[in-house]
Amino acid sequence: MSGQAQRGRCSLLAESAELIEQCSISVFRKHKNSSNWVASGRNRVREGDWVSRVALALGVAVCTSAMTRQSHVPSTSLPRYWSVSLCAGLALACGAQAVQSGASVGEIGRDLAINAQAVPQGAQICLWQESLGPQPVPGTEKPVSETCGSALKSDLLWRRAVLVLSLYGEHVGNVAAGADAESSGRLEAARTGITTADWSDVNDQGVRDAVTSLVSQMSPAAGTKSDLSKIVQDASAPVKTVCDGLIGYLDAQTQSLAAIQKDIDKRRTNRTIRRCGTLDKQTVCVADSVVDRLAYADSFGQVFALQNSTLEGRDSVARFCAAHQKLAAAAAAGQVTKKQTAADVIESVKSVPRAQPAWSSSEPAKPAEPAKPAEK
Repeated sequence: MSGQAQRGRCSLLAESAELIEQCSISVFRKHKNSSNWVASGRNRVREGDWVSRVALALGVAVCTSAMTRQSHVPSTSLPRYWSVSLCAGLALACGAQAVQSGASVGEIGRDLAINAQAVPQGAQICLWQESLGPQPVPGTEKPVSETCGSALKSDLLWRRAVLVLSLYGEHVGNVAAGADAESSGRLEAARTGITTADWSDVNDQGVRDAVTSLVSQMSPAAGTKSDLSKIVQDASAPVKTVCDGLIGYLDAQTQSLAAIQKDIDKRRTNRTIRRCGTLDKQTVCVADSVVDRLAYADSFGQVFALQNSTLEGRDSVARFCAAHQKLAAAAAAGQVTKKQTAADVIESVKSVPRAQPAWSSSEPAKPAEPAKPAEK
């Protein structure tokens, strides 16, 4: 059962519990509205899955039975009667209690999907670096596919890796909520779009194998026995491989973006770029215009925004990796279901520092010297 289905089932359980509670109050006090609670319960029985419907039907049956036997059941035994019925409804409607530590990792994993399409942006960084570098001689400039093609391929690999981590986290969360550990990950594996080991041609065999391993573990062969602890332990090594590589890749991009900011700001403040041409056999040079300054400002803002997105994506990955590492250690010790493990997972997330983007400006430009008066 998915986490959403589990929450829906328990929501109906809450209504069943309320039905029993309100009906019990009405019966105890011999109110005439006991039948109203029965009618309301019968209407809600038509909704939800079969287990939730059974729970609500149980509440209706208990309330109806109590109404008919009200005069024969001693008042001292009524609370016990309702308590037993309520516990039966709880067992039916919610089933096994969710493993909070695994559910927490699943929630953190869902955050990764938000950044999967925004970062990394190595190709864009490469294009900025090429534009700010030495200007090539006319006719010798290489096509973009040659200068930044490898960066684009690396972006695609790491974005798919982020997506796989997110879907794996969703799988862990679903199993923690009570879903079948042996079959619940098949949909998540299909959503990755990875069907073979050669899904990327980037020369990083370790990361490719780790991502492929995670997808394979989410869709095991029929009859494979598994549980939450085994899932987390089996995925520990490939998750660490992806985490280490991805965090390093995003850190390198953050440093490149800071350098690009400095370069753009230096060119904006120095104002040494001139556009020169010949007019009537005389050389004419034009300095920066308002349009040029607006172009600098626009580029600087884009670089800053991408740096912010990259840092956010990096922090999301770091939080998931820290939480999963803590959960994997607990799984190895057989303590996944312990309350302390859930607390440790939360503390590991809190311990990840939140990086803040900063304006990476160059040194202030020196003021221009005053123009010398023309010699007479």
